[in-house]
Amino acid sequence: MGETLGAALRDIVRRPVTNLLTGWNWKAALISVCIRATVFFATNLRAGHASALRASLVEAGFAIVAAGVLAAITQRIRHAQPVWATGIAVWLGVPALLLTVQSTVHHLAGTPHMKTGLIASFVMAAFGSGFNWYAQRRGLLITGAESAGGDWKLLPRVVLDFVLAGPRALLKQ
Repeated sequence: MGETLGAALRDIVRRPVTNLLTGWNWKAALISVCIRATVFFATNLRAGHASALRASLVEAGFAIVAAGVLAAITQRIRHAQPVWATGIAVWLGVPALLLTVQSTVHHLAGTPHMKTGLIASFVMAAFGSGFNWYAQRRGLLITGAESAGGDWKLLPRVVLDFVLAGPRALLKQ
């Protein structure tokens, strides 16, 4: 039996610099910022191009930091036990944490149409965190000393496996 989820989370709290700052995941941050900035631009276009651009830039600045940190959390807990509890933490806990901070950032920035963007962001964060966890458990999208490299070539196959994981599990029943 591996490390428990509780032990992994306590380690993150006890050693945040090691786990979050030096573990910051640039791969997840890069992917996330491209998607999230586009969503916030699109959901704020009805307020005008200037508002949409501002919302997009605010989200890009937020996402580059937050996505990297949250993917570092996911990387740290990716093998924690029990798997079902880790799954709940990844699919719901990480996105809820993101949404809490994100809504505050956009409120302070005066983003006009936050609700749609935040709903879309939570859904994307849930799937993104789930995908990060799935990929990281298979050795992809890992940063730091554990990184094997070659992620970008293998990523399309892992995306396909992730998308088909649910249907495959149902077919086995």
